[in-house]
Amino acid sequence: MGDGLDILKLILRLNAASCLSFGVLFIWVPSLVANFLGQVPEAILIAIGIVLIGNGTHLIMASLRKIPLVSEVIWFSLGDFCWWLATLFLIVADVWITSFWGVSAAALVAVAVATLGVLQLWELGLMKRGNTVHAHLIACGTSWFALPKWVKIWLVLLNGVFLTAFFFLPSRVGEVTVIAYIATAPLLAGQVGYDAGLRRILALSHLVPWLPLLVWLVFFAEQTLYSICLAVTVAICLAFDIYDVWLFLKGDRSLWSKPIPKDQI
Repeated sequence: MGDGLDILKLILRLNAASCLSFGVLFIWVPSLVANFLGQVPEAILIAIGIVLIGNGTHLIMASLRKIPLVSEVIWFSLGDFCWWLATLFLIVADVWITSFWGVSAAALVAVAVATLGVLQLWELGLMKRGNTVHAHLIACGTSWFALPKWVKIWLVLLNGVFLTAFFFLPSRVGEVTVIAYIATAPLLAGQVGYDAGLRRILALSHLVPWLPLLVWLVFFAEQTLYSICLAVTVAICLAFDIYDVWLFLKGDRSLWSKPIPKDQI
């Protein structure tokens, strides 16, 4: 546990350094940052800077504990994922972050922040179970293979529909769909890493970024054969996801980790 704890504390401190650095930058030279990114209001940058400094301070305090609190680490990761999602939303909506270099820099920072969020949850999961990375990955794979066959087929089809969007780039529907698809990656990776497997709460990883996608596809996107097929696919997926979250809240919180009885397939 000692090595894992040291790694977790290091990740927390890297996260703190990131928050404090950007927090100071946003407060110290908001006009410079605003011009670089595009059209971000300076007051918004200063407010974000204050929040980042507070979060960075909290991260340092958590990393100095003998054993960081599980609730704190999860909170930090949720904050990292919110940063990731907010950045992607601003980029795809062409709001505030509008310059080429601003978009490029914001995207890189968002990837780094999301990665820290995922790593925090993975280390927490490793420590929680006393697993090696190899054993953790095996557990994740076992959980996938324990899914009912129809679910695995559905997930392959679902991913296939989303991956088709790459062929429609650089159209608007291609851009929005690809970004919405990528948006789920750290959310999925973080939950799977924390739990060492799949359970129904994983549905939130789809619900959060794909509900806005569905609204956009129905009301704002150009109606093409692909956008209509995608909207139908996303709607079906979200219906499953809402049902999964409902079951999770009702108490079904087990991992898919054992062979499923034939009568449930």
